[in-house]
Amino acid sequence: MADPAYSIPSPDLPALTIRWEGLVVAIDAMTLNTIARKATRNVPEVREILIEPEDGRLGLTVRVKKGIPVAFRGHIDSLRFKDGFLGFTIVDLRIFGVVSIPNWVITKIVEHQPEGRAFFYPEERIVVVNLNGILPPELSVQVKDVVCENGEMRFIFGPSQYRLDKVIAEMGRDPFEDD
Repeated sequence: MADPAYSIPSPDLPALTIRWEGLVVAIDAMTLNTIARKATRNVPEVREILIEPEDGRLGLTVRVKKGIPVAFRGHIDSLRFKDGFLGFTIVDLRIFGVVSIPNWVITKIVEHQPEGRAFFYPEERIVVVNLNGILPPELSVQVKDVVCENGEMRFIFGPSQYRLDKVIAEMGRDPFEDD
């Protein structure tokens, strides 16, 4: 007979998981810019990159130094996260509000990332960043919305979960024993 204090999980709910909904994660502009500068530090054509989360948009300024140094301004749109991949579209990245940024600038930035970390689809101007080596595979998140205002980018998460089966399997195991 089953212990009344312990109930068997419903087949509709995944067992051995922690679940949440409504979590908001905020990343300030300084952190976003630190990440962007680190990602472009080995790209000789990029002199400076600036990310500005304001007015509902994630603003982007890229100064390149090929020929005459120029600054391109635009924004990032359609930010999505699925299966460990972060994707976004680069929109309206132009100089003087007229001339569009050449795809070679974005291609150079992507080429200088570790192998398999970033991909660029020039026809749609979509960049995809593989975060699977950074985020644990047990984590499953749904991003409902991304809000850019007051100098920060906020990710609003929907139903998300973290599988505990690997953690539970490791419990009681001596981490220093040889396999």
